[in-house]
Amino acid sequence: MRTYNLTADDVLNMTPKFWSLHLDPNIALDYGLFTILAAQINLTVGTLSRYLPKRPDLVPLVNALLKGDIIGLYLLSERGHGLDAINIETTAHQQEDGSYVLHTPHEEATKFMPASNPTFGVNKIALVMARLIIKGQDKGMRPFIVPIANTREPFPGIISIRLPLRSGASPLDFSMTRFNKVKLPASALLSDTFEAPRDARAAWWDTLWRIPIGSFVVAGPCVTGLKHVAYIGGKYSLRRTVAPHGEKVPIFSFPTQQWSVFHAVASGRVMEAWYKEVAPIFTDPKATHPIKHGLAVLVKATVIREAMECSHEMAERCGAQGTFDTNFIARHKADLNSVIIAEGDVLALCIRLWGELVLGRYTLPIPDAKDSLLAKHAHGLLEEGRQTLRRIPGGHRSEAAEYELLPESERAILALGHASAYAAARRAGVPQVLLDIYECAAIRDDPAWFSENAGLSREAQRAKEGAALREASPDIEKHLEDLNVGYAVRASIVSDEAWLAQVQRMPKYTGNAQSGIPGVTPGTDGARL
Repeated sequence: MRTYNLTADDVLNMTPKFWSLHLDPNIALDYGLFTILAAQINLTVGTLSRYLPKRPDLVPLVNALLKGDIIGLYLLSERGHGLDAINIETTAHQQEDGSYVLHTPHEEATKFMPASNPTFGVNKIALVMARLIIKGQDKGMRPFIVPIANTREPFPGIISIRLPLRSGASPLDFSMTRFNKVKLPASALLSDTFEAPRDARAAWWDTLWRIPIGSFVVAGPCVTGLKHVAYIGGKYSLRRTVAPHGEKVPIFSFPTQQWSVFHAVASGRVMEAWYKEVAPIFTDPKATHPIKHGLAVLVKATVIREAMECSHEMAERCGAQGTFDTNFIARHKADLNSVIIAEGDVLALCIRLWGELVLGRYTLPIPDAKDSLLAKHAHGLLEEGRQTLRRIPGGHRSEAAEYELLPESERAILALGHASAYAAARRAGVPQVLLDIYECAAIRDDPAWFSENAGLSREAQRAKEGAALREASPDIEKHLEDLNVGYAVRASIVSDEAWLAQVQRMPKYTGNAQSGIPGVTPGTDGARL
């Protein structure tokens, strides 16, 4: 945070410096740290900053959050509600003197899962989403500023329950948080009105306006992490040799290895170009909320699915060494399993977006069908969805729609994402050979459609891949360096020097054991059976 020295204006208006932080190559090294930063900067500071003109008393708090002197949490989701956050049950009852009492009515209303415990000795506050109750009447959801813990312990009425570790992912002290009649001053409420909103859903989205931005923000480190995977896998593939016919050759010489490396390289470059092109839309006053939310879903779904697929491929191609935490890829895979549900589960987001696009409630700025083969595919699936909706009885909420329309939602959204990403990367000047490889990878996601509708037989699809790999392979070193992440990579398998340096740091065990194993006779020159 001190490296980028963000201001409240940077966060509120999402300046280039704000976006640069989320694409910093170092940010992908620790998704636990990024989880803290995402909630701290985008959600907590982003929400608070909008109130600063009318609430100058919040300036010291925001400044402390921007310096990292205080950790800011964003407590929205509840254990029993998950994505159904509009129905949260935590309450804040207004008292006669204007103060509030924050309370968790039962276990299912427990906030889940920001790190609220005091384990690491850091001051913590939270923006807690709760139902504002005035004289027994529910006025809708509002955010409240709540002190959570000082450097030693929680404040009175705060109950923090530490959750188990996530398997293989970057560690963080995730928690469940309950409130037992916590007293809050009148200034804790962040709202311009006490009245119940006329349109509860619109008011809900207005309060949570940073959440769609968060869906987009979490894709940033996934883009950078994907480039790390490409660089690590590429360097390892050039360094690791085999001798199938007596003469040593790098495993990169095999097309199967080339595919995994270049799939990751191409995806990393394409996703980065697309991310940078979409980011300014979130500050465009002409862009409507549905458009911003739709683009956030499109980018998040496409980036994370690409990163997961490439990471899985590359981990296998790096053999046993690819499974170790110190070589990044295995942990990156585990972290992606968590990111894919952060700021909204990808499948649920795709189902909602797909339904809205098929129903024609709004359109996203995707390339024309004539723009590319991938754009033709995207428009083809969109039209198929509309035809399905017209054909099935009962409309989009029918049982038939659940079985025929919804299962295609993620595949269709990813097709829209591939087409948009390809077009953005082409505009950004990504080398055509990498665009060709990216196109081939997208074709692999739905080969039957391209065979049926684009005249690309299975043989033709393989031929396209082979031609692209042959053209790209001689320049592999340049393509890896163009990822611009080498200086941040910490994996030991990228060079002999890094590997030997890690071996020196590994625990070593030697000894002079003489007995203790039944059936083994100690000898002066070693144990014998």
